[in-house]
Amino acid sequence: MTTSVSLFPLLLPVALTLTGGLATLAAEPFLAAERKHDWLPWTAAIAVLAAIIALFAVDTGHVHGLYAMDSARVWLCGGILGATLIALGGLQASLRRDAFPGGEPHALLLFAACGAQLMVMATDWLALFVGVELASLAVYALVGLRRQHAESGEGLYKYFVMGSVFSAVLLYGVAMTYGATGSTHVGAAVQSGSLGLWFFGQALILVALLFKVGAFPFHFWSPDAYTGAPVAITGFMGAVIKVGGFAAIGAQWLALIVVANGGGVPADQVLFLDRGIELTVLPGWLSVLQQIVLVLAVLSLWVGHFSGLGQRSARRLIAYSSVANAGYLLLALALPAAGSVVSLGSLWVYLVAYAIATAGTLTALAWLADHDDRHDDLDHLAGQCRRDPFTGLVLTVFLASTAGLPITIGFIGKFLILSDLVAKGWLVIAILAMVMALIGAAYYLGLLATLWGSESKREPAPARSALAVAALAVAALAIFALCWPGWLVPGQMPGNPKVAAVSP
Repeated sequence: MTTSVSLFPLLLPVALTLTGGLATLAAEPFLAAERKHDWLPWTAAIAVLAAIIALFAVDTGHVHGLYAMDSARVWLCGGILGATLIALGGLQASLRRDAFPGGEPHALLLFAACGAQLMVMATDWLALFVGVELASLAVYALVGLRRQHAESGEGLYKYFVMGSVFSAVLLYGVAMTYGATGSTHVGAAVQSGSLGLWFFGQALILVALLFKVGAFPFHFWSPDAYTGAPVAITGFMGAVIKVGGFAAIGAQWLALIVVANGGGVPADQVLFLDRGIELTVLPGWLSVLQQIVLVLAVLSLWVGHFSGLGQRSARRLIAYSSVANAGYLLLALALPAAGSVVSLGSLWVYLVAYAIATAGTLTALAWLADHDDRHDDLDHLAGQCRRDPFTGLVLTVFLASTAGLPITIGFIGKFLILSDLVAKGWLVIAILAMVMALIGAAYYLGLLATLWGSESKREPAPARSALAVAALAVAALAIFALCWPGWLVPGQMPGNPKVAAVSP
Protein backbone atom coordinates (compact mmCIF):
# COMPACT_ATOMS: atom_id res chain seq x y z
CA MET A 1 0.00 0.00 0.00
CA THR A 2 1.33 3.45 -0.98
CA THR A 3 1.02 6.11 1.66
CA SER A 4 2.25 9.59 2.37
CA VAL A 5 5.96 9.52 3.18
CA SER A 6 8.17 12.01 5.00
CA LEU A 7 9.23 15.11 3.13
CA PHE A 8 13.03 14.83 3.22
CA PRO A 9 13.62 11.35 1.70
CA LEU A 10 11.25 11.96 -1.20
CA LEU A 11 12.70 15.37 -2.02
CA LEU A 12 16.32 14.34 -1.36
CA PRO A 13 17.40 14.56 -5.04
CA VAL A 14 15.92 18.05 -5.26
CA ALA A 15 17.56 19.03 -1.96
CA LEU A 16 20.97 17.82 -3.13
CA THR A 17 20.66 19.69 -6.41
CA LEU A 18 19.62 22.84 -4.57
CA THR A 19 22.49 22.43 -2.10
CA GLY A 20 24.93 22.15 -4.98
CA GLY A 21 23.60 25.36 -6.48
CA LEU A 22 23.87 27.20 -3.18
CA ALA A 23 27.38 25.82 -2.61
CA THR A 24 28.64 27.04 -5.98
CA LEU A 25 27.00 30.41 -5.38
CA ALA A 26 28.60 30.72 -1.94
CA ALA A 27 32.05 29.63 -3.13
CA GLU A 28 32.13 31.87 -6.20
CA PRO A 29 33.29 35.13 -4.51
CA PHE A 30 36.22 33.37 -2.81
CA LEU A 31 37.77 31.96 -6.00
CA ALA A 32 40.13 33.79 -8.30
CA ALA A 33 38.68 34.55 -11.72
CA GLU A 34 40.93 32.05 -13.50
CA ARG A 35 39.94 29.27 -11.06
CA LYS A 36 36.17 29.71 -11.07
CA HIS A 37 35.63 27.70 -14.23
CA ASP A 38 37.89 24.93 -12.94
CA TRP A 39 36.34 24.32 -9.52
CA LEU A 40 32.71 25.39 -9.76
CA PRO A 41 31.67 23.02 -12.61
CA TRP A 42 33.05 20.07 -10.67
CA THR A 43 31.32 21.20 -7.47
CA ALA A 44 28.04 21.34 -9.37
CA ALA A 45 28.72 18.00 -11.07
CA ILE A 46 29.35 16.27 -7.73
CA ALA A 47 26.02 17.57 -6.43
CA VAL A 48 24.22 16.30 -9.54
CA LEU A 49 25.87 12.89 -9.26
CA ALA A 50 24.84 12.70 -5.61
CA ALA A 51 21.26 13.54 -6.61
CA ILE A 52 21.30 10.78 -9.24
CA ILE A 53 22.48 8.26 -6.64
CA ALA A 54 19.79 9.49 -4.23
CA LEU A 55 17.10 8.70 -6.82
CA PHE A 56 17.72 5.00 -6.26
CA ALA A 57 16.95 5.37 -2.55
CA VAL A 58 13.71 7.33 -2.93
CA ASP A 59 10.57 5.51 -1.82
CA THR A 60 7.40 5.38 -3.89
CA GLY A 61 4.80 7.61 -2.31
CA HIS A 62 3.74 11.21 -1.92
CA VAL A 63 4.07 14.13 0.47
CA HIS A 64 0.61 15.26 1.60
CA GLY A 65 -0.68 15.22 -1.96
CA LEU A 66 1.81 17.90 -3.10
CA TYR A 67 4.71 15.91 -4.56
CA ALA A 68 4.92 12.25 -5.53
CA MET A 69 7.55 9.77 -6.64
CA ASP A 70 7.19 6.55 -8.63
CA SER A 71 9.31 4.66 -11.15
CA ALA A 72 8.29 6.92 -14.04
CA ARG A 73 9.16 10.03 -12.06
CA VAL A 74 12.50 8.49 -11.05
CA TRP A 75 13.17 7.88 -14.76
CA LEU A 76 12.21 11.45 -15.69
CA CYS A 77 14.21 13.04 -12.86
CA GLY A 78 17.15 10.90 -13.91
CA GLY A 79 16.81 12.31 -17.42
CA ILE A 80 16.78 15.86 -16.04
CA LEU A 81 19.87 15.27 -13.92
CA GLY A 82 21.66 13.46 -16.74
CA ALA A 83 21.01 16.34 -19.14
CA THR A 84 22.16 18.79 -16.47
CA LEU A 85 25.41 16.89 -15.98
CA ILE A 86 26.07 16.96 -19.72
CA ALA A 87 25.25 20.66 -19.98
CA LEU A 88 27.74 21.49 -17.22
CA GLY A 89 30.58 20.31 -19.45
CA GLY A 90 29.42 22.49 -22.33
CA LEU A 91 28.78 25.48 -20.07
CA GLN A 92 32.33 25.23 -18.75
CA ALA A 93 33.66 25.50 -22.30
CA SER A 94 31.39 28.44 -23.19
CA LEU A 95 32.24 30.47 -20.08
CA ARG A 96 35.96 29.95 -20.57
CA ARG A 97 35.70 30.95 -24.22
CA ASP A 98 33.78 34.11 -23.34
CA ALA A 99 36.11 34.92 -20.41
CA PHE A 100 32.97 35.27 -18.30
CA PRO A 101 34.02 36.85 -14.99
CA GLY A 102 31.54 35.12 -12.67
CA GLY A 103 30.53 31.59 -11.75
CA GLU A 104 26.83 32.22 -11.16
CA PRO A 105 25.68 30.35 -14.32
CA HIS A 106 26.58 27.02 -12.70
CA ALA A 107 24.28 27.78 -9.77
CA LEU A 108 21.50 28.97 -12.09
CA LEU A 109 21.77 25.72 -14.04
CA LEU A 110 21.21 23.69 -10.87
CA PHE A 111 18.34 25.93 -9.73
CA ALA A 112 16.63 25.36 -13.08
CA ALA A 113 17.15 21.60 -12.68
CA CYS A 114 15.50 21.84 -9.24
CA GLY A 115 12.48 23.54 -10.76
CA ALA A 116 12.19 20.94 -13.51
CA GLN A 117 12.30 18.10 -10.96
CA LEU A 118 9.54 19.79 -8.96
CA MET A 119 7.48 20.02 -12.15
CA VAL A 120 7.87 16.27 -12.62
CA MET A 121 6.95 15.46 -9.02
CA ALA A 122 4.11 17.96 -8.59
CA THR A 123 0.61 16.59 -7.88
CA ASP A 124 -0.83 19.97 -6.95
CA TRP A 125 -1.31 22.85 -9.38
CA LEU A 126 0.30 25.43 -7.10
CA ALA A 127 3.24 23.10 -6.47
CA LEU A 128 3.58 22.82 -10.25
CA PHE A 129 3.52 26.61 -10.59
CA VAL A 130 6.38 26.92 -8.09
CA GLY A 131 8.46 24.48 -10.13
CA VAL A 132 7.64 26.24 -13.40
CA GLU A 133 8.69 29.62 -12.06
CA LEU A 134 11.87 28.35 -10.41
CA ALA A 135 12.98 26.74 -13.66
CA SER A 136 11.86 29.65 -15.85
CA LEU A 137 13.48 32.45 -13.87
CA ALA A 138 16.83 30.66 -13.83
CA VAL A 139 16.67 29.93 -17.57
CA TYR A 140 15.76 33.56 -18.37
CA ALA A 141 19.01 34.66 -16.75
CA LEU A 142 20.99 31.96 -18.55
CA VAL A 143 19.58 32.93 -21.96
CA GLY A 144 20.71 36.54 -21.40
CA LEU A 145 24.27 35.77 -20.27
CA ARG A 146 25.74 37.44 -23.35
CA ARG A 147 24.01 40.74 -22.78
CA GLN A 148 26.63 42.57 -24.84
CA HIS A 149 25.36 40.83 -28.00
CA ALA A 150 22.16 41.94 -29.71
CA GLU A 151 20.89 38.43 -30.48
CA SER A 152 21.14 37.46 -26.82
CA GLY A 153 19.10 40.47 -25.75
CA GLU A 154 16.50 39.82 -28.43
CA GLY A 155 16.14 36.17 -27.47
CA LEU A 156 15.87 37.03 -23.79
CA TYR A 157 13.29 39.76 -24.41
CA LYS A 158 11.01 37.49 -26.43
CA TYR A 159 11.36 34.55 -24.07
CA PHE A 160 10.90 36.60 -20.91
CA VAL A 161 7.90 38.64 -22.10
CA MET A 162 6.07 35.69 -23.62
CA GLY A 163 7.03 33.46 -20.70
CA SER A 164 5.62 35.97 -18.23
CA VAL A 165 2.35 36.14 -20.15
CA PHE A 166 1.95 32.38 -20.23
CA SER A 167 2.87 32.08 -16.56
CA ALA A 168 -0.08 34.37 -15.90
CA VAL A 169 -2.22 32.15 -18.16
CA LEU A 170 -1.14 29.12 -16.11
CA LEU A 171 -2.02 30.82 -12.84
CA TYR A 172 -5.38 31.97 -14.22
CA GLY A 173 -6.14 28.40 -15.28
CA VAL A 174 -5.26 27.16 -11.80
CA ALA A 175 -7.59 29.77 -10.29
CA MET A 176 -10.47 28.67 -12.53
CA THR A 177 -9.80 25.03 -11.73
CA TYR A 178 -9.88 25.85 -8.03
CA GLY A 179 -13.19 27.63 -8.50
CA ALA A 180 -14.66 24.55 -10.19
CA THR A 181 -13.29 21.94 -7.78
CA GLY A 182 -12.60 23.76 -4.51
CA SER A 183 -9.08 22.30 -4.58
CA THR A 184 -5.73 22.78 -6.32
CA HIS A 185 -5.10 19.02 -6.24
CA VAL A 186 -4.38 17.52 -9.66
CA GLY A 187 -7.40 15.42 -10.63
CA ALA A 188 -9.79 16.79 -8.00
CA ALA A 189 -13.45 15.98 -8.65
CA VAL A 190 -15.50 18.67 -10.40
CA GLN A 191 -18.34 20.21 -8.44
CA SER A 192 -21.86 19.97 -9.80
CA GLY A 193 -22.58 22.54 -12.50
CA SER A 194 -18.94 23.63 -12.83
CA LEU A 195 -17.78 21.42 -15.70
CA GLY A 196 -17.55 24.33 -18.16
CA LEU A 197 -15.48 26.46 -15.79
CA TRP A 198 -13.23 23.50 -14.99
CA PHE A 199 -12.72 22.64 -18.68
CA PHE A 200 -11.79 26.22 -19.53
CA GLY A 201 -9.31 26.31 -16.64
CA GLN A 202 -7.75 23.04 -17.76
CA ALA A 203 -7.49 24.37 -21.31
CA LEU A 204 -5.59 27.42 -20.06
CA ILE A 205 -3.20 25.22 -18.08
CA LEU A 206 -2.60 23.08 -21.16
CA VAL A 207 -1.94 26.15 -23.33
CA ALA A 208 0.61 27.47 -20.83
CA LEU A 209 2.39 24.11 -20.71
CA LEU A 210 2.41 23.86 -24.51
CA PHE A 211 4.26 27.18 -24.54
CA LYS A 212 6.82 25.84 -22.07
CA VAL A 213 7.54 22.80 -24.27
CA GLY A 214 7.65 24.87 -27.48
CA ALA A 215 4.84 23.13 -29.38
CA PHE A 216 3.06 24.74 -32.34
CA PRO A 217 1.65 27.44 -32.35
CA PHE A 218 3.45 28.54 -29.18
CA HIS A 219 6.95 27.96 -30.54
CA PHE A 220 7.83 31.38 -31.95
CA TRP A 221 10.18 32.21 -29.09
CA SER A 222 12.28 29.09 -29.63
CA PRO A 223 14.55 30.04 -32.59
CA ASP A 224 15.53 33.42 -31.12
CA ALA A 225 16.02 32.15 -27.57
CA TYR A 226 18.01 29.15 -28.79
CA THR A 227 20.21 31.41 -30.95
CA GLY A 228 20.80 34.05 -28.27
CA ALA A 229 21.82 31.67 -25.49
CA PRO A 230 25.23 30.00 -25.20
CA VAL A 231 25.18 26.68 -27.03
CA ALA A 232 25.23 24.54 -23.87
CA ILE A 233 22.34 26.54 -22.39
CA THR A 234 20.39 25.95 -25.59
CA GLY A 235 20.78 22.21 -25.09
CA PHE A 236 19.88 22.41 -21.42
CA MET A 237 16.80 24.52 -22.09
CA GLY A 238 15.59 22.28 -24.90
CA ALA A 239 16.06 19.14 -22.80
CA VAL A 240 15.26 19.87 -19.17
CA ILE A 241 12.34 22.28 -19.58
CA LYS A 242 10.73 19.92 -22.06
CA VAL A 243 10.94 17.01 -19.62
CA GLY A 244 9.31 19.05 -16.86
CA GLY A 245 6.64 20.44 -19.15
CA PHE A 246 5.63 17.12 -20.69
CA ALA A 247 5.61 15.42 -17.29
CA ALA A 248 3.05 18.02 -16.19
CA ILE A 249 1.06 17.55 -19.41
CA GLY A 250 1.05 13.77 -18.88
CA ALA A 251 -0.17 14.14 -15.30
CA GLN A 252 -2.90 16.51 -16.48
CA TRP A 253 -3.92 14.04 -19.19
CA LEU A 254 -4.33 11.21 -16.68
CA ALA A 255 -6.32 13.56 -14.43
CA LEU A 256 -8.65 14.37 -17.33
CA ILE A 257 -9.29 10.65 -17.78
CA VAL A 258 -10.11 10.25 -14.09
CA VAL A 259 -12.67 13.05 -14.36
CA ALA A 260 -14.01 11.63 -17.63
CA ASN A 261 -14.65 8.37 -15.80
CA GLY A 262 -16.91 10.32 -13.45
CA GLY A 263 -14.57 10.40 -10.48
CA GLY A 264 -11.76 12.40 -8.96
CA VAL A 265 -8.53 11.99 -7.03
CA PRO A 266 -9.02 12.47 -3.26
CA ALA A 267 -6.79 15.00 -1.55
CA ASP A 268 -4.88 12.26 0.31
CA GLN A 269 -4.14 10.31 -2.88
CA VAL A 270 -2.16 11.06 -6.04
CA LEU A 271 -1.84 10.05 -9.68
CA PHE A 272 1.08 7.77 -10.47
CA LEU A 273 2.68 8.21 -13.89
CA ASP A 274 4.03 4.67 -14.25
CA ARG A 275 0.69 2.86 -14.25
CA GLY A 276 -2.16 2.35 -16.66
CA ILE A 277 -5.64 3.68 -16.08
CA GLU A 278 -8.81 2.42 -17.74
CA LEU A 279 -10.81 4.81 -19.89
CA THR A 280 -14.37 3.66 -19.18
CA VAL A 281 -16.07 6.37 -21.27
CA LEU A 282 -14.93 8.94 -23.83
CA PRO A 283 -17.10 12.04 -23.30
CA GLY A 284 -17.48 14.64 -26.02
CA TRP A 285 -15.33 17.27 -24.33
CA LEU A 286 -12.39 14.88 -23.99
CA SER A 287 -12.78 13.70 -27.59
CA VAL A 288 -12.67 17.31 -28.81
CA LEU A 289 -9.62 18.07 -26.68
CA GLN A 290 -7.87 14.97 -27.99
CA GLN A 291 -8.52 16.00 -31.60
CA ILE A 292 -7.13 19.48 -30.90
CA VAL A 293 -3.99 17.99 -29.35
CA LEU A 294 -3.49 15.64 -32.31
CA VAL A 295 -3.91 18.51 -34.78
CA LEU A 296 -1.30 20.51 -32.86
CA ALA A 297 0.97 17.45 -32.87
CA VAL A 298 0.74 17.07 -36.65
CA LEU A 299 1.27 20.80 -37.21
CA SER A 300 4.28 20.73 -34.86
CA LEU A 301 5.76 17.90 -36.93
CA TRP A 302 5.07 19.75 -40.17
CA VAL A 303 6.38 23.16 -39.09
CA GLY A 304 9.35 21.76 -37.21
CA HIS A 305 10.64 19.49 -39.96
CA PHE A 306 10.00 21.70 -42.99
CA SER A 307 11.28 24.85 -41.27
CA GLY A 308 14.44 23.01 -40.28
CA LEU A 309 15.25 21.94 -43.83
CA GLY A 310 16.47 25.36 -44.95
CA GLN A 311 18.36 26.40 -41.84
CA ARG A 312 22.05 27.26 -42.02
CA SER A 313 22.40 27.86 -38.28
CA ALA A 314 22.93 24.73 -36.20
CA ARG A 315 21.07 26.18 -33.21
CA ARG A 316 18.07 27.30 -35.26
CA LEU A 317 18.00 23.84 -36.80
CA ILE A 318 17.91 22.30 -33.32
CA ALA A 319 15.20 24.81 -32.32
CA TYR A 320 12.91 23.64 -35.11
CA SER A 321 13.87 20.06 -34.33
CA SER A 322 12.57 20.65 -30.79
CA VAL A 323 9.23 21.81 -32.24
CA ALA A 324 9.01 18.63 -34.31
CA ASN A 325 9.89 16.45 -31.34
CA ALA A 326 7.18 18.17 -29.31
CA GLY A 327 4.85 16.88 -32.00
CA TYR A 328 6.02 13.29 -31.54
CA LEU A 329 5.58 13.61 -27.78
CA LEU A 330 2.05 14.98 -28.18
CA LEU A 331 1.17 11.98 -30.35
CA ALA A 332 1.77 9.79 -27.29
CA LEU A 333 -1.36 11.35 -25.75
CA ALA A 334 -3.66 9.77 -28.35
CA LEU A 335 -6.44 7.88 -26.60
CA PRO A 336 -7.72 4.38 -27.39
CA ALA A 337 -11.37 3.42 -27.61
CA ALA A 338 -13.47 3.49 -24.45
CA GLY A 339 -12.94 0.40 -22.33
CA SER A 340 -9.20 0.29 -22.99
CA VAL A 341 -6.29 1.11 -20.72
CA VAL A 342 -4.36 4.36 -21.18
CA SER A 343 -0.63 4.24 -20.50
CA LEU A 344 1.98 6.94 -21.12
CA GLY A 345 5.07 4.74 -20.97
CA SER A 346 6.04 5.51 -24.58
CA LEU A 347 5.94 9.23 -23.76
CA TRP A 348 8.29 8.81 -20.80
CA VAL A 349 10.80 6.68 -22.72
CA TYR A 350 10.99 9.01 -25.72
CA LEU A 351 11.07 12.11 -23.53
CA VAL A 352 14.25 11.05 -21.74
CA ALA A 353 15.79 9.79 -24.99
CA TYR A 354 15.19 13.19 -26.57
CA ALA A 355 16.47 15.11 -23.54
CA ILE A 356 19.77 13.22 -23.34
CA ALA A 357 20.36 13.44 -27.10
CA THR A 358 19.58 17.17 -27.25
CA ALA A 359 21.78 18.10 -24.30
CA GLY A 360 24.57 15.95 -25.70
CA THR A 361 24.29 17.38 -29.21
CA LEU A 362 24.55 20.99 -28.09
CA THR A 363 27.33 20.26 -25.58
CA ALA A 364 29.34 18.56 -28.32
CA LEU A 365 28.73 21.56 -30.60
CA ALA A 366 29.93 23.84 -27.79
CA TRP A 367 33.21 21.91 -27.69
CA LEU A 368 33.55 21.85 -31.49
CA ALA A 369 33.09 25.63 -31.77
CA ASP A 370 36.29 27.58 -32.28
CA HIS A 371 36.74 30.88 -30.48
CA ASP A 372 33.10 31.99 -30.57
CA ASP A 373 30.18 29.56 -30.59
CA ARG A 374 27.89 32.36 -31.78
CA HIS A 375 29.16 31.53 -35.27
CA ASP A 376 27.30 28.26 -35.63
CA ASP A 377 26.52 28.44 -39.34
CA LEU A 378 27.13 25.19 -41.16
CA ASP A 379 29.96 26.65 -43.26
CA HIS A 380 31.85 27.54 -40.08
CA LEU A 381 31.28 24.05 -38.66
CA ALA A 382 32.38 22.22 -41.82
CA GLY A 383 34.98 19.57 -41.07
CA GLN A 384 35.00 20.19 -37.33
CA CYS A 385 34.46 16.52 -36.52
CA ARG A 386 37.64 15.67 -38.42
CA ARG A 387 39.46 18.19 -36.25
CA ASP A 388 38.15 16.56 -33.05
CA PRO A 389 37.21 12.95 -33.92
CA PHE A 390 36.25 11.88 -30.40
CA THR A 391 33.73 14.68 -29.93
CA GLY A 392 32.55 14.14 -33.49
CA LEU A 393 31.93 10.45 -32.85
CA VAL A 394 29.91 11.17 -29.72
CA LEU A 395 27.95 13.88 -31.57
CA THR A 396 27.17 11.32 -34.27
CA VAL A 397 25.65 9.02 -31.65
CA PHE A 398 23.51 11.85 -30.27
CA LEU A 399 22.23 12.92 -33.69
CA ALA A 400 21.56 9.30 -34.65
CA SER A 401 19.40 8.94 -31.54
CA THR A 402 17.58 12.20 -32.29
CA ALA A 403 16.92 11.03 -35.84
CA GLY A 404 15.56 7.75 -34.50
CA LEU A 405 18.08 5.48 -36.20
CA PRO A 406 18.14 1.83 -35.08
CA ILE A 407 20.23 0.65 -32.08
CA THR A 408 19.62 3.95 -30.29
CA ILE A 409 17.17 4.75 -27.52
CA GLY A 410 15.65 7.43 -29.77
CA PHE A 411 14.61 4.66 -32.16
CA ILE A 412 13.01 2.74 -29.29
CA GLY A 413 11.08 5.84 -28.22
CA LYS A 414 9.77 6.62 -31.70
CA PHE A 415 8.90 2.97 -32.27
CA LEU A 416 6.88 2.81 -29.05
CA ILE A 417 4.92 5.96 -29.89
CA LEU A 418 4.17 4.90 -33.47
CA SER A 419 3.26 1.33 -32.51
CA ASP A 420 0.91 2.71 -29.84
CA LEU A 421 -0.76 4.89 -32.47
CA VAL A 422 -1.32 1.90 -34.73
CA ALA A 423 -2.67 -0.19 -31.84
CA LYS A 424 -5.11 2.59 -30.94
CA GLY A 425 -6.40 2.84 -34.50
CA TRP A 426 -4.65 6.07 -35.55
CA LEU A 427 -2.99 4.47 -38.61
CA VAL A 428 -3.06 7.54 -40.89
CA ILE A 429 -1.40 9.74 -38.27
CA ALA A 430 1.22 7.03 -37.63
CA ILE A 431 2.09 6.90 -41.34
CA LEU A 432 2.30 10.70 -41.50
CA ALA A 433 4.59 10.72 -38.46
CA MET A 434 6.87 8.15 -40.11
CA VAL A 435 7.12 10.31 -43.24
CA MET A 436 7.96 13.33 -41.09
CA ALA A 437 10.61 11.27 -39.28
CA LEU A 438 12.29 10.54 -42.62
CA ILE A 439 12.35 14.25 -43.45
CA GLY A 440 13.85 15.00 -40.04
CA ALA A 441 16.48 12.31 -40.51
CA ALA A 442 17.48 14.00 -43.77
CA TYR A 443 18.57 17.23 -42.13
CA TYR A 444 20.20 15.47 -39.17
CA LEU A 445 22.27 13.42 -41.60
CA GLY A 446 22.95 16.57 -43.63
CA LEU A 447 24.37 18.21 -40.51
CA LEU A 448 26.57 15.18 -39.92
CA ALA A 449 27.75 15.22 -43.53
CA THR A 450 28.80 18.85 -43.10
CA LEU A 451 30.59 18.20 -39.82
CA TRP A 452 32.48 15.20 -41.20
CA GLY A 453 32.91 16.66 -44.70
CA SER A 454 35.72 18.84 -45.99
CA GLU A 455 38.95 19.00 -44.04
CA SER A 456 39.10 21.75 -41.42
CA LYS A 457 42.06 24.11 -41.81
CA ARG A 458 42.14 24.84 -38.08
CA GLU A 459 44.61 23.39 -35.64
CA PRO A 460 43.70 20.05 -34.00
CA ALA A 461 41.50 20.47 -30.94
CA PRO A 462 42.97 20.05 -27.45
CA ALA A 463 42.04 17.10 -25.26
CA ARG A 464 38.50 17.22 -23.92
CA SER A 465 38.87 15.59 -20.51
CA ALA A 466 35.81 17.27 -18.97
CA LEU A 467 33.60 16.34 -21.88
CA ALA A 468 34.96 12.81 -22.21
CA VAL A 469 33.42 11.54 -18.96
CA ALA A 470 29.96 12.95 -19.66
CA ALA A 471 29.98 12.11 -23.35
CA LEU A 472 31.03 8.48 -22.88
CA ALA A 473 28.33 7.94 -20.23
CA VAL A 474 25.62 9.34 -22.47
CA ALA A 475 26.84 7.48 -25.53
CA ALA A 476 26.67 4.26 -23.49
CA LEU A 477 23.08 5.08 -22.53
CA ALA A 478 22.15 5.52 -26.19
CA ILE A 479 23.85 2.30 -27.24
CA PHE A 480 22.05 0.38 -24.47
CA ALA A 481 19.02 0.48 -26.76
CA LEU A 482 20.61 -2.59 -28.41
CA CYS A 483 18.77 -4.45 -25.68
CA TRP A 484 15.34 -3.27 -24.46
CA PRO A 485 16.08 -0.67 -21.76
CA GLY A 486 13.48 -2.09 -19.38
CA TRP A 487 16.09 -2.43 -16.64
CA LEU A 488 16.47 1.35 -16.74
CA VAL A 489 12.73 1.90 -16.26
CA PRO A 490 11.57 -0.12 -13.27
CA GLY A 491 7.98 -0.69 -12.27
CA GLN A 492 5.02 -0.74 -14.59
CA MET A 493 6.56 0.88 -17.66
CA PRO A 494 5.02 1.38 -20.15
CA GLY A 495 1.91 0.52 -18.16
CA ASN A 496 0.18 -2.37 -16.47
CA PRO A 497 -3.52 -2.73 -17.32
CA LYS A 498 -4.13 -4.38 -13.96
CA VAL A 499 -2.90 -1.42 -11.92
CA ALA A 500 -4.85 1.80 -11.35
CA ALA A 501 -2.99 5.09 -11.70
CA VAL A 502 -4.47 6.48 -8.49
CA SER A 503 -2.69 5.60 -5.25
CA PRO A 504 -4.68 3.50 -2.76
